[in-house]
Amino acid sequence: MKKILLFAGCVFAALGAQAQYYSYPTLMAGENPGGLNKDGENPYPAAANVGWSTVWNGGPGSATSYSSEQQIPFKFKFNGKDVTRYTVGNFGTVSFDAGTPSVRPSSFGTISLPSSEIPDNSVCILGMTPLSVAGSGITYTSAVMTKTFGKTPNRQHWIWFNFFGETNIKQGWTYWAVVLEENTNQIYIVDMKTLPVENNALITANVKLSAGIQINSTTAYTLSGSPNLGAQQTTQNIFDASDNSYYTFVQGTQPSGDILVKNVVMDPYMKIGDAPFNMAVQARNIGTSTLSSAEVHFSINGGMAVGGAVTGSTNIASLASGTLTSPAKWTPSATGKYTVKVWTSKPNGSADGNAYNDTATFNVQVVDRWVQRNMMNEIFTSSTCPPCKPGNENYEAVISGRQAHTTLKYQMYFPGTGDPYCTNEVRTRATYYGVNSVPRMEIDGGWDNNANSFTADLYDKTAAMPSFLEISGVAANKWKNTISLDVELNPLVDFSSSNLRLFAAIVEGETFNNKKTNGETKFEMVMKKMMPGATGTALSPMTKGTKVSRTLSHTFAGNYRLSLDGQTANHIKDATEHSVETFDDVYVLVWVQDAITKEIFQSKTIAVNNASNENLEVEAKVYPNPSNDAFNVEIDRLASETAKVQVSNIQGQLVYEGSMTNGKMTINTADWNTGVYMVAVEGASYHYSTKILVRH
Repeated sequence: MKKILLFAGCVFAALGAQAQYYSYPTLMAGENPGGLNKDGENPYPAAANVGWSTVWNGGPGSATSYSSEQQIPFKFKFNGKDVTRYTVGNFGTVSFDAGTPSVRPSSFGTISLPSSEIPDNSVCILGMTPLSVAGSGITYTSAVMTKTFGKTPNRQHWIWFNFFGETNIKQGWTYWAVVLEENTNQIYIVDMKTLPVENNALITANVKLSAGIQINSTTAYTLSGSPNLGAQQTTQNIFDASDNSYYTFVQGTQPSGDILVKNVVMDPYMKIGDAPFNMAVQARNIGTSTLSSAEVHFSINGGMAVGGAVTGSTNIASLASGTLTSPAKWTPSATGKYTVKVWTSKPNGSADGNAYNDTATFNVQVVDRWVQRNMMNEIFTSSTCPPCKPGNENYEAVISGRQAHTTLKYQMYFPGTGDPYCTNEVRTRATYYGVNSVPRMEIDGGWDNNANSFTADLYDKTAAMPSFLEISGVAANKWKNTISLDVELNPLVDFSSSNLRLFAAIVEGETFNNKKTNGETKFEMVMKKMMPGATGTALSPMTKGTKVSRTLSHTFAGNYRLSLDGQTANHIKDATEHSVETFDDVYVLVWVQDAITKEIFQSKTIAVNNASNENLEVEAKVYPNPSNDAFNVEIDRLASETAKVQVSNIQGQLVYEGSMTNGKMTINTADWNTGVYMVAVEGASYHYSTKILVRH
């Protein structure tokens, strides 16, 4: 009789003395196991998949086959025995120390375990099929890829089944991985991404897979639901680990008492005035018995251990999570950086069944103050992208009435011919973040997702995170469209990174002329030029309390031109032309970012003053706007001189030129075509521009 270990009641239960593995699920974990793999989840091939090695790649015409034998980069035990190598089956197996296995299924599909078609000593995710999908200028195909994360002795080796298909999700795709962990000898099966698609539309469906560990053709340990195991999230094409789930396989028999410490419950920055601090951990009971008591201890910077029995009843059921707090508290002696080590012991008064997972280490900086965070929201979009319209509408709805943010929109060169306001600097930022689809949004260089997924809850949680950098500055359009910026940075803590960069982007508050095919008619906070360029300005590590000042400027040369599209050949040439529709609606966005980690520490939106010492919005009037038969121009400071007035259409063609005396004039528009026009007024001491809509 075949012996099968089934996952029941969320726990692998041993069915006799031969059981060698038990397991437990971590569903919708929001991260990968151990948090070591923070890479994006891009399809193959993708330039953003840095450091991954491809061991197999193919499309729908591929036959079931094996990769060449691969070396495990550290010591590892499978089923209690040392193994050094593995071979990958493109149908969903990782087989240990077998060379090229002698058995394989004749076709792709779900197979119930155990099975004589599957090699002995294998980790299995069966049911995936090779896939091929044509994208924008590229074809994505299935691949098996590998990469090692972490440092000795706590590394993980990932075997990633990237961009596979499955019968039930039609033309959709699914990503799964097998992970081998050094030191613990644990094996993880990771549910990374599944999107069911039919006729280019999302459908309601899920994969049906068979997953687990096969020891031989008579003994296997399979996940509940196999051979119909589904993915946990099937409604969003998320490119990071925020929606990932995973299943942990542990060698041996599940103990009655086993506390897994997930993390220290403490903010990375704490105000010294709020001391003493509670010392607690978020813990999970992975023992078979309900956790009713435990001890929590901690040490600071490797010093003396303090702590004791958790007061009150913990009452954490098997596989449930809860917070365990030490009876001792911590009062730091001064501001500064500290390493906090917290661990648990004695679940229900007995020794812990797995001592290796009882400890968490955390770095905290104790400070005297912080400031409000202005989150940096960078949105990649295009007027040729149909999903970008609801993405931008969702974004605008979320930020409505909220102030703790900076918005920067990059108009992209795809899909189709792309947005006319794309620039080479937009392309550079897209490459920096690995953007290969729109709409796409980055929050503080970390959250990387579709703008449709942006929520008020996410906004509020991000805004609640403190910032330790103050940014102040003044921006002005001093003369003939030269935008200058004087900015000051005030660090409230030490910033020790050698990769800090100051970025400044000149944006136009609203644009209209880049309207294309997706239904949008107005575009907000559109990037026009970065100062001095897309890679920013290098900063040295910053010391608390030592202010840093920088001055930047850019001159928009020549006249306005509307590009035909977003292709490289039609990009604006900064030395001779520009795409700013009006200079009375211009801002400079400033942010400080770590160029390597991509973390953004603070940002600020600075309005551009269109005169050196005066506010032209008060003294300059262009009305009515929209105009029917005529509009008026009134500028008080030109009452005693003659000024040149020019009006151009969206193609940059001059439609009117004249002189204004006494600071007033009327321009007839009865014969003009309906549309947006640029009005430029040049006096002896300053230049003013705006836009007007003519509507008959």
